[in-house]
Amino acid sequence: MSFPLVVEPFQEDFQGHLSWANMGNMTLRIASLHAEAHGFGVTYMKEYQRGWVLSRLAIEMNAMPASLQGFSIATWVSRIFRQFTDRNFEYRDADGRIIGHGISTWALIDYQSRQPINLEHLPNGGFSAAVFDEVPPIATYSRVRVTSPQLTLSHRCAVSDLDINGHVNSIRYLDMAMDMLPIEWHREHRLHRVELAYGLEGRCGDELEIAMQPLDALRFAFEIRRPADKAVLVKALLSFKDGI
Repeated sequence: MSFPLVVEPFQEDFQGHLSWANMGNMTLRIASLHAEAHGFGVTYMKEYQRGWVLSRLAIEMNAMPASLQGFSIATWVSRIFRQFTDRNFEYRDADGRIIGHGISTWALIDYQSRQPINLEHLPNGGFSAAVFDEVPPIATYSRVRVTSPQLTLSHRCAVSDLDINGHVNSIRYLDMAMDMLPIEWHREHRLHRVELAYGLEGRCGDELEIAMQPLDALRFAFEIRRPADKAVLVKALLSFKDGI
């Protein structure tokens, strides 16, 4: 299932292309629309007090659409395995050319018990009728570990960081990681691939520590931690290419 979109004014980054934060949020929105179309979106969540939780996300873009340009995001579920499901994405420009791919892993949580739901037992077979066994031609998730951070910054979670559940928005962590690198770096390098691995949820008032460690000339690993209880909330890996 494919969804047409347009890069609206104020959705761009400082170089005039769709910002990574907006691309990330659009990607999650398309996932929600696809789930709703198959009976397991917002309507189902409200009735059964359940919610989808993002566990892993990787997006790899060869080009990013510019202001006022059209593009599309296609999504499909490729695998269901008990408590998790793999959802994939394909990004095309206005001419239909593939410009990127994405992979993600999700769990369905019961809000009352806070426990994951067995996806094989969803009503009417769940997504089983919509599973399309095709995997995007990009690398799977990496193992990210920050052992010797080169730079560490602090961030206090505020109202503007939060989503409808009162937790820090999943894509907001990407902003925190990108902001660790100076604007001069972003002027000379293009962000090519983003990986995010989610652990615990951040809440308003949390004091976070963002640690960055270069892995090589174009790859940077990040850990977003909560020093108060020594918890790692998110691990991230940003991979760049020379030039824009």
